[in-house]
Amino acid sequence: MIIKVITILGEEIQLNHIFEFCFTQTVGVACDSLSVYFKNEFPIDEIAFVKAYEKDRIIFNGFCDNQRTTENQDGFEMFIYARSSACLLVDNEAQPFTYNCPSANQLYFNYAKDFGFESALPEIYSNDKYEVLKGTTCYGAIHQFVYLKSGKYVYVTPDNKLSVYEKSSNIRDFHKYNIISFSSVVNRSEPISQINFKRSVGESGYRLHTKSQISDEIGIKRNQYVNLSALAQWQREYVILQKLKSSYEDYKVLEILVAGYVDEELFRSFDFVHRGVRYDDYVLMEKKYTFDERGERTKLVMKKSVEVKEITYVD
Repeated sequence: MIIKVITILGEEIQLNHIFEFCFTQTVGVACDSLSVYFKNEFPIDEIAFVKAYEKDRIIFNGFCDNQRTTENQDGFEMFIYARSSACLLVDNEAQPFTYNCPSANQLYFNYAKDFGFESALPEIYSNDKYEVLKGTTCYGAIHQFVYLKSGKYVYVTPDNKLSVYEKSSNIRDFHKYNIISFSSVVNRSEPISQINFKRSVGESGYRLHTKSQISDEIGIKRNQYVNLSALAQWQREYVILQKLKSSYEDYKVLEILVAGYVDEELFRSFDFVHRGVRYDDYVLMEKKYTFDERGERTKLVMKKSVEVKEITYVD
């Protein structure tokens, strides 16, 4: 990885004596992060921007949040922590407003365009009102709308475009990577079997139910009660199903440590066999690329796509 920093005076410096770094990308987390430990013959002025490249392709473009310089007998040891450019949308609060039949690109225009971002968002519309509440970030105002309407995660590319993750076609050649360690995790503490809800204050009880039929197959019984009366009509239609599906996101997880850098896009689908066991319908949700005295390696976190087989019924 090639890492360059740009100071507030406009000086660009390539870091040459790096002894540790960690680059993390996670689906559903707005900002990628990059931490770097390196040595230098002289202290560096205040750093504003950080860029990282892998084989001449930019993979990180962001702002320096923290910089620490320590002088010792060997010279200067420095540490920087940076977040990707999406931090502009996370750190700035969205103006509260109630929109009438907005689109994803209208929200982009109001909350992201002035920061220099471009839009590659899909054409997503609402036929009802959408309320941006006080305290919502600019990223949250856009992402919440897109996720509720489509179930897709919004992310910002290294060239400052807002886009959404699209699930790829399956890949079955994972054997090409040098696997250092492999862990399979089953987490039964979060999946919900049924959500009982009411749509308005006037309803006497929680007579509407959305049930996950897969919960019967795996022997999980976990009920929740939700009052939707405070939400806009269109949001009520999506919140329950998204809540049910998201409870299964961490149900089955693979954690794979691979030698070197893994150049796979987040949200890519995988079907593969390891030690004679099949793992089907897993999606790459997190990459953590690190370098230290043990060399370069990438930790991949994959989560199984679970079909919850939901049904909704009324008492």
